[in-house]
Parts: sequence; structure tokens; C-alpha cells
Amino acid sequence: MDLHYKQEVTVGALVLVGATLFVVGTLWLGGKDFSHTSPAVAIAFADAGTLKRGSPVKISGVQLGTVEGIDFESYGRVIVRVTLDETIVPKRDAAAELATVGLVADAIVNFNPGQAPEPLPDGTVIQGTVARGITDIGTEIGDQAKQLLGGLNKVEYERLSRDLSRTLDAFQRLASVYSDTKAGPVAELTTTMGSLQRVSARIDSVLAAAQLERTLRAADSMMATLTKLSGEAQSTAKQLDQLLSKVNRGEGTLGKFASDTLFYENAQKLLKSLQEFVDDIKKHPGKIGITVKLF
Repeated sequence: MDLHYKQEVTVGALVLVGATLFVVGTLWLGGKDFSHTSPAVAIAFADAGTLKRGSPVKISGVQLGTVEGIDFESYGRVIVRVTLDETIVPKRDAAAELATVGLVADAIVNFNPGQAPEPLPDGTVIQGTVARGITDIGTEIGDQAKQLLGGLNKVEYERLSRDLSRTLDAFQRLASVYSDTKAGPVAELTTTMGSLQRVSARIDSVLAAAQLERTLRAADSMMATLTKLSGEAQSTAKQLDQLLSKVNRGEGTLGKFASDTLFYENAQKLLKSLQEFVDDIKKHPGKIGITVKLF
């Protein structure tokens, strides 16, 4: 046998040993007990929950076994096989309970070996029970809280309904009081409004009378002024008539001016001479001498 072949055999043997140790260690960590050959005890549960292979089996709080396997038989029936310490001998009245521990609800099996003198017959399946866990307690507390809140809401709704009914009754009574026009506040309000209308009418009449009196006084004053102006106009017209009569008779300056034809002819000649003088100056502007004297 050469050296290369020996190395291959050695490596193969080490691999087999390592694989064996790995399998055995895995089984041991999973709860497999190799120290005894006690037969497995079968327990039927309605629900396995979080129970798994290797979960602890405790007796009076001490772990004295592990879960060997879990088999589903039918809905509501799961068979759990457990192995116990060789010092534990299950009796005919043995019992088991599935419980949870910790906040993560790890499942364990609480096993009661029993007190009967007869041992548990081979192949007997113990009917187990499921203890209430934290989740179940929380669910129950939630249901109770829901019922409590429902009761409180019902009481509150009933109280609110009664208060609303009383409020509506009071509002209806108030509406009936205010709808009565013969008595109550509406009647008083009607009387007050009538009195207010009469007072308003009286105030209007007083104001109208005062306004009429002021208008009449103003009209009287205007008529007096017109009468005075008419008298003055008549006096002025009379004086103007007298003046025109004198003018027509040739009395006074205006009369003489209007009746004297010679004055009119002289005025015409004067105007004609002035016009000729102006025209001559326009034609011969140098004829007019300007004398400057120095003192």
C-alpha cells in the first residue's frame, strides 16, 4: 500500500467520524437521550401549538424528558411521542398538559406520572389537555374589555338618548309657549309692537305739524318780500315814466338832446371833421411837429 492510498483512507475515516459526531451531537442537542432505552409515551393533544421536536417534558417543574416526535393524526388530534427518564414509570392514571412559558410562548409538556398501582399499558395513548397561555389570557382579557366597552357604550348611549329626549321635550314646551298668541311672551310682544306703532304714528304727526308750520312761516315771509319788491318796482317804473315824459317834452339835458336837431347836426359835423383829420394824419404823418422844451 503506497503512501498516497494511506492518506486517502485516513481522510475518509476522519470524514466518517466527523459526520457521525455531527449526527450524534445534533440528536443530542435536539433532546435525544442515549443513556437509556425507555419506551416512548404517546400523548394526544387537540393542538400542538408551538411544540416541536426536542421541547422539554417536565415533571413537577424539573425536565425529565423530551419530545421525541409529533405526528398529525386528524383535525383536532395530534399524537406527541415523548421519552422520559428511566427512573419515571408512567402509571395507568398518568396525565399530560401542554403549556407555554416565557414571553415568546415556548411550548413544554407538563407530565404527571400518576399514582395508580398499575403501570401504563404498552401502546396506551394518554389524552392530554392544553393549558391557557399568555396569548389565550390576552385574548380573553381583550374579549372582556370589548364586552366592558360595549356595556359602557350601551349605558352611555342610553343616557345620551334620555338627555336628548328631555332636551326635545323642553324645546317643544318652549315652542308651544312662544306659539301661543293670546298669552305668554308672544302676546306681550304683540302689545309692545302695537304701542310702538301708536307712538311712531304720534311722532310722525307731530313732526308733520311742525314742518307745516315752518313752511307756512317761510311762505308768509316770501310773500311779504315779494310785496315789498312789487312796491319798489312800481315806484321805479313811475319814476322812469316821469323821466321819459320830461325827455319827450324837451326838459332837461336829455330832453334838449333828444329834441334839438341842431345839436345833432353839429355832432355829425364834428365827427366828420375828426374822421378827415385822422385820415390826413395817416397820409401825411410829418405835418405834426413836436416841440421839446428844456427847463
